[in-house]
Amino acid sequence: MRERSDGWLGRTWRIAEPHDAPPIEGLDAPSFVGRLLRQRGVDTVPAAQEFLNPEWYQPADASVLGDWSAAIDRLALAANRGEPVAIYGDYDVDGITGTAILTEALRGVGIDARPFIPHREREGYGLQDAAVGQLAAEGAKVLITADCGITALEEIAAARDQHGLDVVVLDHHEPAEALPDATAIVTPKRAPNGHPLSELSTGGLAYRFGQALAERISTQPAQSRWLDLAAMSTVADVVPLRGENRWIVHQGLRALESTDRPGLRALLSGRRGNGPIDTETIGFQLAPKINAAGRLDDASLALEMLIERRPDQARELAGRLESLNDERRRLTADAMSDAEQQIRRQLDPSGQAPLVLFVGGEDIHHGIVGIVAGRLADQWSRPAFVWSVIDNEARASGRSAAGFNLVRMLDSARDLLVRGGGHARAAGFSAEPSQLGPLMARLNEAAQHQLDAGEAGAWAALEGRMNIDAQVPLSAVTRQTVGWIERLAPFGEGNPAPTFLSNQVAVRQAKTVGADGAHLRLDLEGWSAIGWRLGQAAAEVKSQVDIVWRLRRGLRGHPELEIIDLAV
Repeated sequence: MRERSDGWLGRTWRIAEPHDAPPIEGLDAPSFVGRLLRQRGVDTVPAAQEFLNPEWYQPADASVLGDWSAAIDRLALAANRGEPVAIYGDYDVDGITGTAILTEALRGVGIDARPFIPHREREGYGLQDAAVGQLAAEGAKVLITADCGITALEEIAAARDQHGLDVVVLDHHEPAEALPDATAIVTPKRAPNGHPLSELSTGGLAYRFGQALAERISTQPAQSRWLDLAAMSTVADVVPLRGENRWIVHQGLRALESTDRPGLRALLSGRRGNGPIDTETIGFQLAPKINAAGRLDDASLALEMLIERRPDQARELAGRLESLNDERRRLTADAMSDAEQQIRRQLDPSGQAPLVLFVGGEDIHHGIVGIVAGRLADQWSRPAFVWSVIDNEARASGRSAAGFNLVRMLDSARDLLVRGGGHARAAGFSAEPSQLGPLMARLNEAAQHQLDAGEAGAWAALEGRMNIDAQVPLSAVTRQTVGWIERLAPFGEGNPAPTFLSNQVAVRQAKTVGADGAHLRLDLEGWSAIGWRLGQAAAEVKSQVDIVWRLRRGLRGHPELEIIDLAV
């Protein structure tokens, strides 16, 4: 591994050498493919063959997911008794798709399924006793959660003792020290580390559960049903694309190409270009529109859009999501400007930002705090929390830079929180506004402790290092090379798209593109290239340039280069 620090973005390039990851001996593939696989933790011929051929994967035994049989038995009993079942979801893509899968699965076996998605501002995240009580009052006998419930000890006890509900928890969040006293708890957190199911999203969990329920009650296989929704959940919730997650996304992208959901078809009809649907289609086109409902209005709109089979009604709902997403973009731009001003005021005399970015205000719409936190974490290469105030309570969303564990940071400040939880890289909390100052200090102390303890990746994230898989001459990148690189897809968390460095690349033309000239378009020898948010570099590009790049599909489905950084 060698380093270089003259890139346009000021980040250190860490360039892998051939000897850092030797090829996999015996693999029938070019040597560079074996090196790329080793860099992703795949180091045997059988594992490499399965990685390169995801359709070979056989779904793993789901009994490792906790009370799997007990959960299936209770729903089968509900079907036999004719008991209504309430499904309590969450207002993000994972919760919405998980709720949609469970709704269709339960209704498909004759259960009176009653989905409920909480409102971000009225109910807030997680099980709320008033909402659970209302569902019970309306006749539900069983409550099944989707993307919540694993830490709701008091709420589940009340659901059982006060409202007479049997509760089945389907959740992939980190549990607390104690588990709720539910009828059954199904979670990938109970699977052994490294198991193919240990990192499922809730949508992936619901897919397997719905499949098992259909086979149990109707004896009809449901092998491909709901893969479109499960793939959306897996990508949008940024779970690692390993094990079953990789298979779900590989198969789910194919399912999205031919989805029979008119709402999804309407959202996809407006996408740019006509290339194949990939993980970027989900991450940058579908997921933001579905999330916009819960951010700015009511997530039930997105749920209805997904399960609505009447074309006219589904298209109308999709149009409402498009409009909400446009509004979300405007609010996000305003909030980012405000957040950046706050960070500038927090810089120390040397110009360094705090280890943990902590910004917010009453004027920031609560529905976009997670988006702003994510962008700040990316730009500043450090954890970020963004808060707003609702009903005299500060509610925040946090996003991490690699190596910092947000849940453990929140654990260090439990005495200052009303509630808090989530994942290592994405978490949230509620607190009294008077506690925000002490909380900011406590979170910075916890992050410093992780840094001092040498947490993997933390220093690299803080210093803004960029890992490059290999240095290659651009002239050596052939159509065959492109084909092998694309066999490593789907790309995402845990399997990033390979990043390459090519030196002294001839430039035919450099120009800015986009409404405000924010992006860079290069016409290179044999290639077209786009550099997002690199428009200011256009004036500095001469006849040759060194580029850090990865492959992408352009507007007409042709391969092009996405420039990550450059040295002029």
